[in-house]
Amino acid sequence: MSIKTQGTDLYAIDPLLGTLIFVSCVTSIDGIDSAIDQIETTCLNDQAREYESGLATPGTATFGINTDPSDPVHVRMHQLKTQGLKLDWVIGWSDGRVDGAGIPPTVEKVGNVSSFDLPPTRTWLTFRGHMSSYPFSFAQNDVVKSSIGVQISGEPVLIAKVAAQ
Repeated sequence: MSIKTQGTDLYAIDPLLGTLIFVSCVTSIDGIDSAIDQIETTCLNDQAREYESGLATPGTATFGINTDPSDPVHVRMHQLKTQGLKLDWVIGWSDGRVDGAGIPPTVEKVGNVSSFDLPPTRTWLTFRGHMSSYPFSFAQNDVVKSSIGVQISGEPVLIAKVAAQ
């Protein structure tokens, strides 16, 4: 079964406040991956190159937003980008909506550490990374947009929705 993109939500945890950030007006999300490097193991007497899998090299994710300076989240994200802070991110897929609204995660705090508590009624894609770019685009006959880059650290984790019993 295919899952539609309409109804997808993007969240992060503010690393200084330990609070949930709901990123509004996301228009696209791309590139969340970590490619596996290759280690060459070819011997001189081989007729073709041989490889083993190596370390994962996290890539750069991008997400587009219609930038709104009156949205405190858009302003806060720009502040966090300029500070170079690493955030925990999660994408809630469109397969977990109730009455047209997404089921949000909650933030669990243990001491100074905050983490997501993800409802099992929705598919989630979690990753960690810092915003590496937050450019502003001003085009004719358009709204102000940003295509925000996130340098991923570590491996993204896909958590499938638990089927209803």
